[in-house]
Amino acid sequence: MTKLEIMQSWFSRIWEDADVSALDDLLSPEVGEDTVFDGVIAPRSELPELVKIMHSLVGPMRFSISRCLEDGDWCSIDYEMTADGLGGVTPVRAGGLMMARIKDNRIVEMTTKFDGFALFEQLGQLPNDALMACLTGQKLRWA
Repeated sequence: MTKLEIMQSWFSRIWEDADVSALDDLLSPEVGEDTVFDGVIAPRSELPELVKIMHSLVGPMRFSISRCLEDGDWCSIDYEMTADGLGGVTPVRAGGLMMARIKDNRIVEMTTKFDGFALFEQLGQLPNDALMACLTGQKLRWA
């Protein structure tokens, strides 16, 4: 598989199909249960729950990759996630960037940046234009 195909498989199998058993195929054995990517998430132990949460928030997801750059072991992609929302009521669209180091056709390291702020605005969990309000110095307050 090419690096792009591995990245496409990451999104189609794990995120679109919610097939977290694919982690065994896509992650290197070097990635242990406690290995943390990006200082945030341990893919083997925490990603399955995150996939479940995302599906419960937005329903079935679709991913498209618009750009791919490769340099040695590294592959970087620009992607977009779209979903119709639960029951097709709240369509959402959010983009992200992902870089992965791939060795022996498996992901060894990964960093990802996803526009969760835009996603939560579209889901109504953050006010519209919340980012712009924050840039003016306003604070978001929950009652």
